[in-house]
Amino acid sequence: MPGTLINRLSFLALGGLMVLQFGVFEQSPTNPVGIRYVGELYLAICLGFFALFTLSTWHRPQRDYRLLMGFCLFSTAVFVGLPAVFAQLFWGQPLVYGLIEERRVLYCFSAFLVLYLAKRLNAVQFENLIILVGLLSALLCWLSYFKMLPDLREEVKDLSRPGRASTGAGAIFFGYFICIYFAGRGRSFIDGQLRPKLRHGLLALFFLATIVVVLQTRQLIVVCLVFTILALRARLVGPALFGAIIIAPLILYPHLLETLGFNLDFYARSVQEGPTDNVRENTISQIINHLQLYNGLPSGSLSLMWNDGFKPIFGDYFFLSDVGIFGTVFRFGFLSILVIPIGLAIHYLVARKLSRDLEFTLAVFLAFMTIWPLQGLFEYQGTAALLFVMQALKTYHGAPQYGVISLPERPGALPPGRQVLPV
Repeated sequence: MPGTLINRLSFLALGGLMVLQFGVFEQSPTNPVGIRYVGELYLAICLGFFALFTLSTWHRPQRDYRLLMGFCLFSTAVFVGLPAVFAQLFWGQPLVYGLIEERRVLYCFSAFLVLYLAKRLNAVQFENLIILVGLLSALLCWLSYFKMLPDLREEVKDLSRPGRASTGAGAIFFGYFICIYFAGRGRSFIDGQLRPKLRHGLLALFFLATIVVVLQTRQLIVVCLVFTILALRARLVGPALFGAIIIAPLILYPHLLETLGFNLDFYARSVQEGPTDNVRENTISQIINHLQLYNGLPSGSLSLMWNDGFKPIFGDYFFLSDVGIFGTVFRFGFLSILVIPIGLAIHYLVARKLSRDLEFTLAVFLAFMTIWPLQGLFEYQGTAALLFVMQALKTYHGAPQYGVISLPERPGALPPGRQVLPV
């Protein structure tokens, strides 16, 4: 009974935390139900738990937590500390503003709290929890899309996509990743057990429809398609045929798309004029000119809290987070030739040491690398934190290590799911 109670409480607690992890109610220009300071509150909770957990386990740290700590300390020092120092040296910005500006990197510490609670659930519960949060996010998106929820945003800047709602986009695309993987593979990537294909295939189509119709985010559509190809490969035929049957009426009767609210004009312009507007191109051009002018010196990043940030220098629409790897190069200058490969290597080594099976994790990471010019890979660590949690759970639940020869079972060996990680 105590074990069941702990399991239920952990499920509820982790459910609430995953809502915060995916930013379902985090304030943003594309989230109609965003609430101010929710993201900062969750970050404070994660940092507080990390401090208490480290103090209570410093004398007996488990291997997975040690690896996560090394990754978090590396990310904090390199992607928070160095840009703040460079901004102080180059622009004269006080150090504290630089640290605040790069606080998104600190979401890597969320891995400790999520993993701590996830270990008190079985693999099915953890997977279903992510799917449930994804369904909640999708429901809120559709309700906002049909004007059934109040819009808490002060203004909507993107008039080319009326009705666009991005509530918990991370939960939606992770829900898609998990469901399409189960639909194609028929087994869990965490414990290797069987999962129903048809149900998850239908859920995957629902998530994809939400991304296309409501979120209207071209980058996420590309990420989902690339992940599907990388994760399923030869098994892609079945889900592709199933999806073709589902969308066949929409192809034969295109007016149904408009009836469902599909923004045909927006996607038609994307095909004719390209997948991005001129804002990103202008930002990249300004970055290249700046680096040439100052011989590639590291420039760090400025906070809007200090003299309006980059606005007086480059204009109102200069955001380093919108240009991915180019923003990284702006922050680190000529040091990027070291920072970028070392950062990628650290990500790979930590994931590999947490679990030798990289099948699902590597497909997600490579899919996001396809939009690296449009979104920061090192600057947003919430996704990496969740992928590392999944890697650690593979070892914790004793998932089969594909491609690795297993040794004969020793007498008295612990069953899968109860193996103690080496210290």
